[in-house]
Amino acid sequence: MMTKLYLILRIIFCILAVALCAAAVFVFVYLDWWGMACVIGAAVCAALMLLFKRLQTDEENKANPPAPVGDFITGPVHSDRADKGEDNGAADNGQTPQ
Repeated sequence: MMTKLYLILRIIFCILAVALCAAAVFVFVYLDWWGMACVIGAAVCAALMLLFKRLQTDEENKANPPAPVGDFITGPVHSDRADKGEDNGAADNGQTPQ
């Protein structure tokens, strides 16, 4: 539910940031340095867009955690085996295991 809200807010702030950047050109032409308000507003909208993107990915990762990362040959790497120096059954004689 929250991921849909974050998606909508990301789209809204992205559109606002682009619109403010486009408006900044005209504001600089007609009102001189008041265009900086548009540029600052666009930067704030872009920062909010990135914030909602991060929140959305965090929520998605909570709902569907990513697959465990490991080597495609030896399988997932377990930290307790790595600390003990175990090699997950790989042969030390230079031959590939059958």
